[in-house]
Amino acid sequence: MKSRILSLAIIIAITVISLLRITNGPESIILHWSFAGEADSYGPKYLILAHPAISIIVFLLIINQEKHPYDTSLLSEQSRRKSNPKVIRTIMPILMVVILYLTTCSAQMLPMSSIVLFSLIFLAIIIYIYKSHKQIKH
Repeated sequence: MKSRILSLAIIIAITVISLLRITNGPESIILHWSFAGEADSYGPKYLILAHPAISIIVFLLIINQEKHPYDTSLLSEQSRRKSNPKVIRTIMPILMVVILYLTTCSAQMLPMSSIVLFSLIFLAIIIYIYKSHKQIKH
C-alpha cells in the first residue's frame, strides 16, 4: 500500500510539473539526449503530457499484474508458480522516479545526467532480483 501511495504522489508531481511547463514555459521541450547528457532533439511543449500519461499507464499495468498475475503472463507454468507479482510493486516508486526525472529534464528544470538515470534503473533491477530470490526461498 505504501508503494502505491508513494507512486501516486510521484504521478501527481509529474502531472503538476508537466502542466506548469505547458503554461509557463518556452514553446519547445527536450525530447532526447545523447549519452553525454546533451540535448539533441526538441519538440512542441505539449508533448510533455506524454510523461503523466506514461506514468499512469505503467502504474495501472503494475496494479493489474498484481491483481491478475496469470492473465497477462507469458511465462511457463513452472515460472508462474515461482514468480510473485508483488515484487514488481516494490520497484514501482523507483520507476515513477525515473519518469519524474525525465519529466524535469524535459521541462529543463534539471540537467540530464546519464549516471543518475542509469543508477535509478540499475537500483530497480537489483531490488527486483533481490526480492525475487528472497521470495523464492520462502
